[in-house]
Amino acid sequence: MRNVIWVLIAISVSFSPVNKSFADDGILFQSQRAFLASKGLTFDPYVMEDYVSVYKGGLIDNNTWAGRFDFVSELDLEKAGLLKGGLLHIDILNVHGGLKPTADHMVGDLQTVNDIEATRSTRIYEGWYQQSLFDNKFSVKFGLVDINSEFLVSDSGNLFINSSINTASSFWVNNNNVATYPEPVPAVRLKYSPNANLDFLVGFFQADPLNNDINAHSTHFGNGEGLLSIEEGQYHYKIPFEGGLAGTFKIGYWYNSGDGPNASTFNGNGDMFVFEDDYGAYAMIDQRVFQINETQGLNVFCFGGGAPDNRNTVQDSIAGGLNYTGLIPYRPKDVMGVALTSSTFSNKLSASTMQDGSETSYEWTYQIQIRDGVYLQPDIEYVRHPNGDDAIKNASVFTLRTEVHF
Repeated sequence: MRNVIWVLIAISVSFSPVNKSFADDGILFQSQRAFLASKGLTFDPYVMEDYVSVYKGGLIDNNTWAGRFDFVSELDLEKAGLLKGGLLHIDILNVHGGLKPTADHMVGDLQTVNDIEATRSTRIYEGWYQQSLFDNKFSVKFGLVDINSEFLVSDSGNLFINSSINTASSFWVNNNNVATYPEPVPAVRLKYSPNANLDFLVGFFQADPLNNDINAHSTHFGNGEGLLSIEEGQYHYKIPFEGGLAGTFKIGYWYNSGDGPNASTFNGNGDMFVFEDDYGAYAMIDQRVFQINETQGLNVFCFGGGAPDNRNTVQDSIAGGLNYTGLIPYRPKDVMGVALTSSTFSNKLSASTMQDGSETSYEWTYQIQIRDGVYLQPDIEYVRHPNGDDAIKNASVFTLRTEVHF
């Protein structure tokens, strides 16, 4: 309880006026922030702003702006002297920009060239409580959870801006973006880590999120029809070269009991098939293949996923790429990456939709660290056969991302 009192005192002091120079104010703020962190309370507000320009192909040549602001805070209950292994997490999200034409309207692609563009709103993005037990070998998390915070995510793929390079489109497209940005859903996640090399995760997510018109602030929940479950195993290892090259292999399976169909499927008489469930599987690998030190080197990643072609828009998807940290001398924290992602459309749906064949996106990006917590990232994407529609031209897209952590 004494730690809690100290936290409250520090918060009140941090908002009190200080008659010193701006530099002194900054030093005082950082020291107060460090003190709060020692008592278990942390803050990580950050903002991303994207200028997006379709300069050739797609539906229209134009430019737009997308942005998000997150206020993230966590309270470690053990450090606060309250409860061993307890952790509270809250993320308040503001999505802005997105004025028409949006990137989706300009390109017309399925895999989406921008991973932060969404309907403008201010909402609770994530809000959950996690309890760790048995020396952190087991934990349970419940609340509003983004499935991509732990499942279906490649650490090396986080660098890229295309939505499907880091998360399999065979999952998020076929599940109508359920449980992912910007609308996580009520969920329970269980995690078992018997040793440092293995993690086993099971998640149960609401499968029927309400649309943004009804649930603009993530304060209303669906009617409970359907459950999305996901299971993932993770193996962490090191190849015994150059002091140990770290890698992670993941494999998973998902099942959605919500009513279908996920895509329009018709029989020979023109009657629609209605599927009462859906499912799919995926696998991915992240591997460091060369390193100068622990923070500089070359990483590669790849993953693939699939789902039944008789009820899904995307029957399989693949993605892969590489990124190099510290490629340019005297720029040890800059990261350059190249990657691609491809989605194959179900040939059983081509008679009832305009989608046929596949859509493939190629991306080059370079993240420049201006200073600690400040990044500038120019990015170029080329989208071939957008949305599987022969009427849409291949698109060239330029994005300039600015990211600031406060």
